Amino acid sequence: MSEPVGGDAVTDDDFRNLADALPQLAWIARADGHIIWYNARWYDFTGTTLEEMQGWGWRRLHHPDHIAAVEVRYRLAVEAGVPWEDTFPLLGANGEYRWFLSQAMPHRAPDGSILRWYGTNTDITRRRGTEERLRHSEERFRALVDASAAVIWNTNAEGELLPPQPRWGAYTGQTEEAYQGWGWVDAIHPEDRGEVAEAWARSVEERVPYFVTHRLRRHDGVWRDMEARGVPVFASDGTLREWVGTHVDITVRKEAEAEAERARQAAEAANRAKSQFIANMSHELRTPLSAVIGYSEMLGEELEDIGQAALLPDLRKIEAAARHLLSLINDVLDISKIEAGRVTASAETFTIAELLRDVQDATGSLIEKKANRFVLDTEGDLGQMHQDQTKIRQCLLNLVGNAAKFTEKGTITLTARRHREDGADWLSFAVTDTGIGLTREQMGRLFERFVQADDSTTRQFGGTGLGLAITRAFCRTMGGDIGVESEPGQGATFTMRIPSVLIPEEEPADEATALEAQHDILHHDTVLLVDDDPAARELLQRFLEREGFHVRTAADGRAGLTLARALKPRAILLDVEMPRMDGWAVLHAVRSDPDLAGTPVIMTSVVAEQGLGQALGATDYFVKPIDWDRLKSLMECYRPQAPAEARVLVVDDDDDARERLRRSLSREGWIVDEAANGRVALEHFDLARPNLILLDLMMPEMDGFGFLRALRSRPDGDVPVVVLTAKEITPAEKASLGASADRVIPKGSLSLAEIGRQLRVLYARATPDTVPGRLQGLIEQLAEKDG
Repeated sequence: MSEPVGGDAVTDDDFRNLADALPQLAWIARADGHIIWYNARWYDFTGTTLEEMQGWGWRRLHHPDHIAAVEVRYRLAVEAGVPWEDTFPLLGANGEYRWFLSQAMPHRAPDGSILRWYGTNTDITRRRGTEERLRHSEERFRALVDASAAVIWNTNAEGELLPPQPRWGAYTGQTEEAYQGWGWVDAIHPEDRGEVAEAWARSVEERVPYFVTHRLRRHDGVWRDMEARGVPVFASDGTLREWVGTHVDITVRKEAEAEAERARQAAEAANRAKSQFIANMSHELRTPLSAVIGYSEMLGEELEDIGQAALLPDLRKIEAAARHLLSLINDVLDISKIEAGRVTASAETFTIAELLRDVQDATGSLIEKKANRFVLDTEGDLGQMHQDQTKIRQCLLNLVGNAAKFTEKGTITLTARRHREDGADWLSFAVTDTGIGLTREQMGRLFERFVQADDSTTRQFGGTGLGLAITRAFCRTMGGDIGVESEPGQGATFTMRIPSVLIPEEEPADEATALEAQHDILHHDTVLLVDDDPAARELLQRFLEREGFHVRTAADGRAGLTLARALKPRAILLDVEMPRMDGWAVLHAVRSDPDLAGTPVIMTSVVAEQGLGQALGATDYFVKPIDWDRLKSLMECYRPQAPAEARVLVVDDDDDARERLRRSLSREGWIVDEAANGRVALEHFDLARPNLILLDLMMPEMDGFGFLRALRSRPDGDVPVVVLTAKEITPAEKASLGASADRVIPKGSLSLAEIGRQLRVLYARATPDTVPGRLQGLIEQLAEKDG
């Protein structure tokens, strides 16, 4: 019995009850390791008795694969008198083994001799299973890394490559010392290093995924095309822990893409050559055929005059054959135009009823040839159309002619209806026959060129298979389309849907371009690039954007002039030789427009005509290939700059965010003040009035909304404010910001360089003489559009 504690005595029964309440299996052994006592948990788990377990009886509960090693280690610990620890499986009363951590400590007498051993067995089955799964997962991950064809790497949070990186070293041949930190850049192709390093630095700074393609030197010195990807890995507390990424060799893919592109270009060139050949031959053939038809008609008249009418039937056969051949040649010519993309629609106003009567008259002989009956089904007065009458007539003649060809002693019905669709008037023309009909498979390829229902159809009924392909192309050119419904043996119905008014293709595009340009003029000082060569546009655009300009492009002169009038660009780079409207015409229109006359226009051409360019008012003239250094020097004149002593106040409670903005803006010449909340910002405002304010919304003490209310209530509080926030803006907040902020930019949507460029533009516009007028209007439009 122990000494009393707090007036109560702790008995041996208390200790026994405590031992039985333990979650572990507990036991006591003599100095020689002979176990003499177990707690209740032992018996509950094993289903045994003390008589069965006393001494060394516990051995029969151990797994046969483990018992020998466990017993040896236990005896050695007892003999040495040192604490014992081991893990092993024990058999439970339910017949299943569970893993336990067994630990025992010797209890010694004052003279150091061992009196007892006290031990516990703790169930670690679940923990061991978790560790086993983790080990298997790690093994699978290592196997995946080893099996992957990619170069897998990781860096620290700062984006520095730290050894060991076995896959990188093996691929590039770089030593650990060579690739450590940013040394890996040395393995990048010299022409790609700048772009790759800039992209990696931007991803690390903004903590966004990294993706870039570049050339990488392999260990054998061969440059390979690689696709690099990297993602940030965050800890549970949101801090950036590391970066993990891959480099995948895409050389074979890029070579295949290049080969496919070469093949595509060769095929297109061959197709263009074929189309040109067909067009030329068609024209050459039409000339003599027209003569044959003309002389046939003249001979017919002369034969009648001299009384030789018996020869007329043969002459009419010659004329009919020539006309048929001419129609086939016209079809081939139409297909060549379609393939070359030269099919256009020319609108005129005509009466639909007259068009349908013309079609009925023109197809009468074809319909009667096989004893068919023609029905014209119209509903009321169909009125007029402003469309390409010639193409609609040709389409209807094709459809009625086809119906007559595949129908015998049946009925051919031409139905015309006017209807409303998407707020506009449309006409539908349906040609229905009672002929041989079509299968679903035949309908699937019916509108392909040089294709009929099947070979037997061609042999039996003749034809080239061009009519329906031409009809569909014409319908789409006019803004409509054609469809077919049919069942074998039950005839077919071909339906054309055509808008009643032809909309020229360029008008919607120009209107949409102008609307989009209205948005751009409110937000950017833009450089306009006009060139019909996609490669030249892309090259110039990439160069200008790298130099910090916002670039808009147009592929022809007319679209370029539309954009110029809408954007009022800072400068125009203009190609000379373009479709629709060449560069000289655009230059003349720009210099004749009072709103554009002062815009710098830089001509770019493969033809050296500097004298003509200067005579027509070009600011400068560049002969392709362009001298990039000279162009860079020239464009510096048109870059929006932050004037000297321009001051910006950055208000944000995030120290890192303020630091990034301060560094970026300082490099561009801004004087940057910082404030951690709205209250401090107002104090800064009193000390040094800024020219612009960059404002976060969510801050302690005084948030961005409170700051804006306080600022706008002051007499001198008309400073432009750009809200830079990660907050989801509610409709009510949009309304509030629309009345008091000049620009709202979601955090992460723009790079720091882009933010700086937009601030330069906004500052350039916010001159003292225009703030009350033009800038206020700009602010209202910006707030309305961007919320």
